[in-house]
Amino acid sequence: MFLAAALVLGLVGVSAATGLLAWDVRFAYLPAADAVLRGDSPYPALDDPILEDQKGYVYPPQLALTLLPLAPLPVGVAAALVAIGMVALILLTLRVLEVEDPRCYAAALLWVPSISGVLLSNLSIPLAFALAVSWRYRNGVLPPALALGLSVSAKLLLWPMLVWMLATRRVKAVVSALLIGVAVTAAAWALIGFDGLTRYPDLLRRLSEIQAEQSYSIVGMSATLGLGPALGQALTLLVGGGFLVGCVVLARRGDEVRSFTCAVAATLAVSPIVWLHYLVLLLVPVAVARPRFSAIWLLPALLWISPKPGHAEGVQTFFPAIAIGVLLIALLARAREQGGVAEAGA
Repeated sequence: MFLAAALVLGLVGVSAATGLLAWDVRFAYLPAADAVLRGDSPYPALDDPILEDQKGYVYPPQLALTLLPLAPLPVGVAAALVAIGMVALILLTLRVLEVEDPRCYAAALLWVPSISGVLLSNLSIPLAFALAVSWRYRNGVLPPALALGLSVSAKLLLWPMLVWMLATRRVKAVVSALLIGVAVTAAAWALIGFDGLTRYPDLLRRLSEIQAEQSYSIVGMSATLGLGPALGQALTLLVGGGFLVGCVVLARRGDEVRSFTCAVAATLAVSPIVWLHYLVLLLVPVAVARPRFSAIWLLPALLWISPKPGHAEGVQTFFPAIAIGVLLIALLARAREQGGVAEAGA
């Protein structure tokens, strides 16, 4: 655990020294917060080159509003505070899931998606925490509603988790999540005078056009093979839809662990853009299915052989998908084995 923490803090220090720590906070989130304070639009124009440089603010306004208290601070100080907070949030995610084995905490810090999430300091690690809260308190209403409502409203990536909640007949939580998400988003946009609201869908489409084929998504892998975006989008729907069907079928059988795992897999499959830090979401189903350390905890650490957190290139484009596939097979097989043992015990 000590060595893993030392490695992460060392990387944080090197990144801070080069002025790159918390890239998204430095170059997207804080500039958006500053724009809001000045009364300007936080959103770039559709032809702004910063979108290609992954520096444009492309989220609903609540994220920029949340970071307003950090805007007066020096950028380096704000970046360090957020990065340290991300490390703490990884550990808290496992704590919420009642993981006690210190080796699991060490392995989680060594995951390339975790380190990428810390160094970039974007929404991926907070979304993983929201997943953990949704699972731990799934039988309640307000905790999962707040976790999913706030996270889906900030970034649509987790919308398949609402399907999981519906499939497991937690309708009140889903309705509450939708109401919370709509209310928070509407209030946030009202605070900035609804600036950028009408062109926001166009901004998301433009972002997908620029980044999808360069990412680790199914669309990106299709582009690497020269198959074109149309086939990539079709495969995205096919694979993502397959995971969602699996989520519903397993939920109806009462297999919540595997249903939850399929829903998390669907979040990655249906996204047109996938970066390495997105894979930190898999920390939650791993912790749910395997709360004690085993070899499965080390699989995402192998992504050190695919070192580019940004644009995917060549054969490396497929390494994350291979790691995800092996991880999911192990998780689903293990969950089935646990389910069989539980049924035999009953």
